[in-house]
Amino acid sequence: MRSILRTVLISCCAALAGRAGTDGAAYLKIGDPAPAIASATWIKGTPVKAFEKGKLYAVEFWATWCAPCKENIPHLTELARAYKGKVTVIGMDIWEAQKAGSGDTLPKVKAFVKAQGPKMGYRVAADGSDGRIADAWMKAAGEGGIPCAFLVDREGRVAWIGHPSELEATLKEVLAGTYDVAGARTRRETELEITRPIGVAMAARKYAEAAKAIEAAVEKRPKLKYSLAYQHLVALYHADLERGIQVSKAILEESNHEQGAYHMMQAIFAVETDLSPEAYAFGKSLAKDLEARGLGNFMFTAMKAELYANSGDRKEALRFAEEAVAAAEKDPHATPANLALIRKNLAKHREGR
Repeated sequence: MRSILRTVLISCCAALAGRAGTDGAAYLKIGDPAPAIASATWIKGTPVKAFEKGKLYAVEFWATWCAPCKENIPHLTELARAYKGKVTVIGMDIWEAQKAGSGDTLPKVKAFVKAQGPKMGYRVAADGSDGRIADAWMKAAGEGGIPCAFLVDREGRVAWIGHPSELEATLKEVLAGTYDVAGARTRRETELEITRPIGVAMAARKYAEAAKAIEAAVEKRPKLKYSLAYQHLVALYHADLERGIQVSKAILEESNHEQGAYHMMQAIFAVETDLSPEAYAFGKSLAKDLEARGLGNFMFTAMKAELYANSGDRKEALRFAEEAVAAAEKDPHATPANLALIRKNLAKHREGR
């Protein structure tokens, strides 16, 4: 169940960043030339201005605010060490502005990378505020969740797309000369034919249509049940709350009421600003259940503040935002980034925004 919840939390990162999707004009596919990264700002290591023929590159997309991305840093560092001279590992920071709003986010990324020191043992770059690189890679590939990795082969083609934890197996095949690019392209396109309508419907806020597309996808590919759980609940909370409550309760039962399952649901109520009063009431009942089970923490309290703000209760939102900051300041697990985010939200609530 822990691996299932990890997948669910990755989906949360996707939603918090803004679900990626193409405009239907062109998709980046396995076997296509890798998009340029020349516009990136290089933060650590020798810049890669272009992909050189004869060399392999692993490009991982991440963000400082993404917990699963940060958890993956040691894995990438080990990968870079184990395959030194065989593959160039690049961490490409994206979507910072979507979390921070307007303003220059580069100093924050540089500070994060500097603080990691040798723990981040690979090259690091950042996309510009225009999101050009994220659009050319992630959006074009129909990928909405981070961390997400792309393997660029010796011909400068995209050889593989997926979660970084699964990268090494493909890398070994490429190095051994046994990797079938054409077969990988066919398999991915088959999957995307199933999941692509979901992204289109979600982007258009056609939630009833999205829920049906998700359920159809899971019927064809049961393994997608958990990676699509977040989007499924978002769609149901908008279009069919009764069904959304049923699915939520089923997830909680299956997870044995794991903290991560509650936090996934609370993230939806914290992010979605256009749900019905009945939906927010359900979110509040989940919050009470979580607290009764002793599963709360400062991040949960911060999300609860957003839930109450979205439901129109500004007074309670401010109270919970203050409690979140106080709890975080006493919690040794709270990172500087955590504190900065919840303090920023507290200031917002104090200003009545």
